[in-house]
Amino acid sequence: MMEHGGERYPHFPADVLRNLKHINIRHDDVIVSAFPKSGSHWVHEITRLLKLGRLDETNFEKNDVQLEYVPEATYAQNPSPRILSSHVNFRSLPTQVLEKKCKLIYILRNPKDIAVSFYNFCIKMRHLTGYKGTWASFLPMLTQGKLAFGSWFDYVLNWEKGKEMYPDLPVLTLFYEDLKEDTLCGVKKINDFLDLHRDDRFLQKVSDHVTFTNLKRIKGRNHLHDGQSVVFRKGEVGDWKNWFTVAQDEWFDQLYQEKMADCQLRFRYTLDDCN
Repeated sequence: MMEHGGERYPHFPADVLRNLKHINIRHDDVIVSAFPKSGSHWVHEITRLLKLGRLDETNFEKNDVQLEYVPEATYAQNPSPRILSSHVNFRSLPTQVLEKKCKLIYILRNPKDIAVSFYNFCIKMRHLTGYKGTWASFLPMLTQGKLAFGSWFDYVLNWEKGKEMYPDLPVLTLFYEDLKEDTLCGVKKINDFLDLHRDDRFLQKVSDHVTFTNLKRIKGRNHLHDGQSVVFRKGEVGDWKNWFTVAQDEWFDQLYQEKMADCQLRFRYTLDDCN
């Protein structure tokens, strides 16, 4: 990892991170933002197809337009409205995001499933992450902010604070679990938020197209480890139950209550959970 501006990142190009706050943003840009392993690949593809207005299997990656990862010149000439992506804290977004008031699509996912997905990602990508430890060791590291992009708690609280401080900034907040339960409803929300006016028939086509299985087929081949997709693993809600011991679950719930005591967000840890 490397540090920049008080934040932890994977070993991204230093010049890209130095330029992060100074990126030229357009008023009609759309930035898909989320903590890692929250579904940003999924939502970015939905947004891309809605903008395009047709189904398409182009092997395009959200990483190709990730603000903290690729040089600005890579996407500077992309036609408007550009669909960009980021995993950074609200406080680390380019300054012009607030000035131009571009649209942000912000995705939240329950932290237990994020922890499991992030662990499996780090293990599969150990040649880049350097992590060779156990699940039991990984979980505390994630909560303590010792991994890339820092603590999930800090990330979520910082975004909630940012949205509160800038109420006129257009932000669409989506929950991974809701999108999983009713993808069409989420597609419609994104369509309405972007004022695209796509008809119901096309929205249904997009919803049917972006199933986990289909996206894994189309885009999963971009990042492989031992023949398996690194980015697309299971995409399920509630897989954390296969990993958390009873003691870990109780410990995490207590930690959540301490860290998020003043936060009004409510997460669903299974699709049966109506919270």
